[in-house]
Amino acid sequence: MGRVKIARKSTFIDMTAMSDVTVLLLTFFMLTSTFLQKEPTTVITPASVSTEKVQETNVLQVLVSPKGQVWITMNNDTSAQWSNNNMRVALLDKVTEIYNESHRNKISFTPQQKQTFSKLGVFGVPLAQMGEFLNLADEPEGITKMDQWLAGEDNNPNHITGIPITKENSDESPNEFQMWIKAARQAGNDNLSQAMKDGAGVAIKADQNTSFDIIHMVMDNLQTIKQNKFTLLTALKAGGE
Repeated sequence: MGRVKIARKSTFIDMTAMSDVTVLLLTFFMLTSTFLQKEPTTVITPASVSTEKVQETNVLQVLVSPKGQVWITMNNDTSAQWSNNNMRVALLDKVTEIYNESHRNKISFTPQQKQTFSKLGVFGVPLAQMGEFLNLADEPEGITKMDQWLAGEDNNPNHITGIPITKENSDESPNEFQMWIKAARQAGNDNLSQAMKDGAGVAIKADQNTSFDIIHMVMDNLQTIKQNKFTLLTALKAGGE
């Protein structure tokens, strides 16, 4: 009996449709993803069972290192008027005004320095050194030098990293950390001001090994200027722990 011949079928598979779907998915995730800000220190937040999410816009994130250093990250509106860039310039102008009211040595910033500040994801140096810090952007490998300064790794003993959070004297003037918070409330963005008033506009992010005394000092600074509502960032505790 003769062998039955089975007709050969083409193994070609048209992948055009799958390629289109892959590109669409990739584009979707690229447009909807939120990229993490580069931070000057690694912080592992303590675990909790809270599932409440921190809002992504109109919020100041206060980053606290185990050593007590403080930096600020700002995420603002997506509107043209109060974009991150515009808001940062307004914030710098307002904090300059507040600083000059209580300091004999006045500070000011050039348009170029303001433009550099408007692009910063995170900031945290004394205001007296802010101009020098912003000028690094115009130097070769300027961004790297700025990152090293913020991280305290540039080996310059005169460069201070972190926003000063203690008073320079015994008068009633606010310290620089309080100035930044007050400036954010007064910079003109009503949405941010309202979020700060409601407690959703300020979030403290600290390492799980940071001492309570340091966290208490940060919270006390906020409460001193009537910023009584704020959020503490935590990581979601795994089930069964």
